[in-house]
Amino acid sequence: MLWTLLFFCLIGTSAQNQGASCTTGKLIEGGKTTQSSTYGTFSSDRAVDGIYSSCAHTENKSNSWWTIDLLGLYEISCININNTSHGNINLTNAHILIGNSSDGNFDQHNVCTTISDTTRGKNQTFECDNGPMSGRYVTVLLNTTSVVILCEVKIYGTKKDGLMLVRENRTWEEALYHCRDLNMDLVSILNEDTQGWVELEARKADSPYVWLGLHYSCTQKLFLWGDDHIVTFERWGPGEKEIEDCDMSAVIDTTGNHYWWKKFDFNKFNFICAE
Repeated sequence: MLWTLLFFCLIGTSAQNQGASCTTGKLIEGGKTTQSSTYGTFSSDRAVDGIYSSCAHTENKSNSWWTIDLLGLYEISCININNTSHGNINLTNAHILIGNSSDGNFDQHNVCTTISDTTRGKNQTFECDNGPMSGRYVTVLLNTTSVVILCEVKIYGTKKDGLMLVRENRTWEEALYHCRDLNMDLVSILNEDTQGWVELEARKADSPYVWLGLHYSCTQKLFLWGDDHIVTFERWGPGEKEIEDCDMSAVIDTTGNHYWWKKFDFNKFNFICAE
């Protein structure tokens, strides 16, 4: 009898610890979820409602996906998927993606890891294959024709800081010197990560555009960042790349696709300083 009780205790303990717990980062709370389609009333937010028997469920279609906008830029250490309460789930070969693109183009997101086994009835924690990865969006994408079912998703990471939105309308030069007086600089966007980070700050502005540190040099006849970085990453709006003139600098729009646009320096907008 004693051995029987011990046997069942061990089974119960094993079931609770099927997935390794995340040892780094904090639980990221909040966020906005979406999915490629919705089966019945099984909406995307059910995967983050704290109820393990309440699952998000897409329709049976090709390239089904579920995604969450963390509403911040994080260094993500691990993703926990708990599907212990559902018996009809197979996410084998699904990709967990992390990125910053807000237009639904997952080609611009990086593969954190690929789920190699079914998640049916399991509580599993996934880490990125090459270590923690930075991003704003976390997506579960299944390229085959199937459904994506997620009962509870928890994401752990560390929020990145270092940007400061100044809600004062100033010319580009005034904005530049205001940042430098704070031992900062007008923000430079050198990669997709920083673009996503700046987008989040720009959304909080009370002007239609926000100054960036990108300024046109008449002597060199090209755009340079205020900290002398050359432009290796860009997000110009349609037709903007061809426009060049002295006394112009770049702004990012605060709504829509957050493209970059060129404005004369005497215009006054909010601006973003960076450490």
